[in-house]
Amino acid sequence: MPESEVPANPASTTATPSSLAPDEMTRKISELVHAGKYTEAQQLTNGLLIAYPDDQRLIRAKALIDQLRSSGGSANAAPTTGQTPQPATNASAEHLTGMDKVDYNALIVLARQAQQTTDLDEQKTLLKRFMEQSNSFMQKHPDQMLLWQLRAASAISLNDPLAGYEAGQKLLAAGAAESTDSFLQQLLGQLKNKGWFEKQEAEKQAEKQMEYISILGTWNGHLSRADHKGHEIAHFDWTIEFSKAHSGIEGYITTAKGKKEDKPTLRGTILDTGEISWERRWDSDWIPVQIEMDNNHRTMKFAFNATIKINFNAFNTNGTSEQCTQTITLTKVATSTVRVPAPVSRNAQQRDAQAGQTSAPASDRARLQMPHPPRRKARRSCIFIA
Repeated sequence: MPESEVPANPASTTATPSSLAPDEMTRKISELVHAGKYTEAQQLTNGLLIAYPDDQRLIRAKALIDQLRSSGGSANAAPTTGQTPQPATNASAEHLTGMDKVDYNALIVLARQAQQTTDLDEQKTLLKRFMEQSNSFMQKHPDQMLLWQLRAASAISLNDPLAGYEAGQKLLAAGAAESTDSFLQQLLGQLKNKGWFEKQEAEKQAEKQMEYISILGTWNGHLSRADHKGHEIAHFDWTIEFSKAHSGIEGYITTAKGKKEDKPTLRGTILDTGEISWERRWDSDWIPVQIEMDNNHRTMKFAFNATIKINFNAFNTNGTSEQCTQTITLTKVATSTVRVPAPVSRNAQQRDAQAGQTSAPASDRARLQMPHPPRRKARRSCIFIA
């Protein structure tokens, strides 16, 4: 971001150092924009504006970032507004006394600390602490509109639908919809766009988030491969561990030798609606896949078709390409009950022997990114993919 877009000095001559975001923050915003990370830059800027609503550098940066996102990343986009977003005045805080006043000021300080950090993970931790500590305070003092604004903004940053719905309802009940304050109107617009003015939609999104949380951890996996006639020609068991990633969720397979693969086999992106968009890895490409989860969030299942070489033998060393259906079932288990990948059953070996299957070449196995069956007599065509 050019220095002219994020000026070193605020436009307002009346601004005081305490009302300005640290220079380290504005530099971080510039770095994110230069790196093309507009979403992270926007999140950091919006958060800082809560704590520093008078900082003209942040206001201009926000307008520029909004323009960059809407124009697809054009570096020549210019700010569209010079208005200063101001939180609604909160005269009712003046009547607080004693420890209530101390608690109120402590919450304001905590919210500001959350926005001062350039580390997004640390910011999320501080925002969660603010939401937890302000919850009991707001039950005792539900008329503190500035704190409701901060809770609404924090809920957006944390993607907390129910907290956002509650804060939005409190602000609307206080007449925020009629306010001429640009900051407050923008905050209401964000809540509206997320669907958080509707209780049913907020609850639906919260339920989807519970699905996301339940996915994290270790699962047992079972793959069944069927030929074009629907006959099972191979099956295999393994484990896969899902962990948080910047884009959402990543699943790493543990092979039969107990080694965790370096690259994820499955990944899920969390959409604004709370839905998870899944992809599976195929070589260096990512292919969309539909995954179904049961109501108890304990079983996931998906299937896809793939062209696999089968029928390897001494007379057909290259095998025969055939369209196969692969069905994968994942079952959530406690850490203490995770099973070690097991060899294919004797019944499956007998069926494969009758079908004339043999082991696939190592070059084909390396291409398909799934655990391989244990080495046996040359009978099978088990190539696993995710």
